[in-house]
Amino acid sequence: MPPLRRSTALLPALTLVLLGSGAPAADQPAFRTGVNFVRVDAFATVNGAPVRDLTANDFEVSEDGAPQRVETFERVEARGRLFVLFLDTYHVDLGGSRRLQKTLLTMLERVVGPDDTYAVMTPEMSAADLTLTRRTSTIESYLSKYWFWGDREQLYPVDAIEQKYQECYPEHSEKRCETATGSATQPDDFYEGVAEALVARRHEKRTLASLTDLSRYLQSIRQERKAVLVVSDGWTLYRPDQSLLRVGPCDISRGQTRSRGVGDPEDSRERRAMPFMYSGLTCDTDRQALATLDDRLAFQGVMDAANRANVSFYPLDARGLSPMSTDDASSPTPGGGATARGGGVSAPRSVPLRTRSEQLRTLAGETDGFAVLDPGDLDRGLKRAVDDLTSYYLLGYASSNAKQDGTARSISVRVKRSGVDVRARRGYRAATADEVERGRSTSTASPNAALSELQMALASLDMARPGVPLRTTVGYATIEGAAGTGTRVHAWAQAELDSVTARQGAWLGGGTVEVTVVAPDGTSLVTRTATLNAGERSVTVDVGEVSVQGELSVRTRISPQLEGAPLSDTVRVASLVPGGHPLLMRRGPTTGLNYRPTAAPLFQRTERLRVDLPVAPGAEPPKAEVLDRMGKPIAVPVRTAVREENGVTWASAEVSLAPLAPGDYLIRLATSAGGKAYSVLTSFRMVP
Repeated sequence: MPPLRRSTALLPALTLVLLGSGAPAADQPAFRTGVNFVRVDAFATVNGAPVRDLTANDFEVSEDGAPQRVETFERVEARGRLFVLFLDTYHVDLGGSRRLQKTLLTMLERVVGPDDTYAVMTPEMSAADLTLTRRTSTIESYLSKYWFWGDREQLYPVDAIEQKYQECYPEHSEKRCETATGSATQPDDFYEGVAEALVARRHEKRTLASLTDLSRYLQSIRQERKAVLVVSDGWTLYRPDQSLLRVGPCDISRGQTRSRGVGDPEDSRERRAMPFMYSGLTCDTDRQALATLDDRLAFQGVMDAANRANVSFYPLDARGLSPMSTDDASSPTPGGGATARGGGVSAPRSVPLRTRSEQLRTLAGETDGFAVLDPGDLDRGLKRAVDDLTSYYLLGYASSNAKQDGTARSISVRVKRSGVDVRARRGYRAATADEVERGRSTSTASPNAALSELQMALASLDMARPGVPLRTTVGYATIEGAAGTGTRVHAWAQAELDSVTARQGAWLGGGTVEVTVVAPDGTSLVTRTATLNAGERSVTVDVGEVSVQGELSVRTRISPQLEGAPLSDTVRVASLVPGGHPLLMRRGPTTGLNYRPTAAPLFQRTERLRVDLPVAPGAEPPKAEVLDRMGKPIAVPVRTAVREENGVTWASAEVSLAPLAPGDYLIRLATSAGGKAYSVLTSFRMVP
């Protein structure tokens, strides 16, 4: 069974497409191993206006100076764009948020069109909490009601954990104590500046983590480019600072009893059990983790996640856009910048405005966005954000550098046509051998064909994470055709909203589903529509027969009947197997006695699972068994049947999941029809 690969967005970074060489086994898909397939967006303009009539032959692509052959080509014209306004509350002061209120509202009125969707996010939010909408009043209401969202430099933190930092490391508190060597005095300024530095580091850590989380979330809901408008004063990018770990003579017993880092299991349990009783020991745990923070790595992680998710950042410098912008005299230095005062740790020194602004420029440049650092850049930056999301070219090539070394690779894109300017991402990070192995669908070098098939089936579970708003899977039956006409298949697409999304107001009335099959060169082969009924969250769309050359791509777009933002998803089948690919169905407490299509191979013990494989008429009674992840049979009853529905013959295997513990499993289904043998291995995951 070939893996269904969810699109990793239109990106220049590695998309683990394993193309192959050699003669594969008859029942295995063909791959050329060790080749990195790269996708990169290109924006072609003349005097700032998009050029829409270029062909693949007009482009020249090179990687690290070596010419590359463009293998896939597509011109993208976006129907509805997606913007996210990220308000960096931790790094904009109260006056800045107030002064920017009108600027932001004016900007959004000019940028967001009637068919566009957008959302607002802050570092305190989870990306899964985003509410995408088309109603401009939402942002206007938010900014009008919460104009005081900027909370940098507030005197008294409202966060309970940050309040505890001030209690654990007070600015002025002289201590006298008895130690093993006698009486000791701890100066009142011993911890001066420590709490402030920890709060600043925690804020930056949470902001960068939120931006990474946002990119990953946007990758799961839309393949096309996304724009994130980041309103911020910029960041420090803290480095380790051992001076923050200073332990006073009266605190030595507390400091020596803790050595764990933030996030270890015991520390997590303590926080959950005592959310408002943050202990001194936990303070020291946080201090150790925050003092050793290296946000340069986290910042690079933000840009890597954005490139993989096809997200471009458009930072808006809150000080540069404000008429009263000044430098920040209390911003901490990259290393913490501590100087000794009275034997203790001082307040952090300042970071120049230029340094913080440079981080915003870097974020924009590395994600192909545009940094708006002064009012004169606003119009140009917003126009570029709109143009970037509206019309561009998608180029794909198999890199001639097959090394799996994790190194940075530079990309150069040029257009042969005279007078055309082109802009594209400047590079990507190659995958390491470990990353390739984790994403590998199969291995043609494996001496054990059964093991390769097992690995290939289990690899499809890599994307089986909860919380994905829209998920699509594809089933198909291969059809005999004339030589040279490609592979002809009858395909079905199953689209499924996750349970949280389905309960949101916009989806309560159901929606309209549009499924498009796309050829490797970007040509739309066929488009079908269907209705997602109110109260349901999944639907099967009969795509019909289509001829495919090479990779099969299926794009799904679902729009709610009520007012709300559409969702989209893309699934690619790396190579077609002669027999076909099954569909999954589920039955449980939420479906009653009926089976419903599912695109998520995640199941619970209260459910039943059914595997449906399209086969030729007159199929023999199928045989089926449940296997563990090592391929060993498990004594679980499996019911099999052959049935006819809408002129299609299906061989089915049905399993009650009550006997299975959490973990990964497989179902092997085999039958024959018309002298043709069918055998598929389908993986699924049991969750608590």
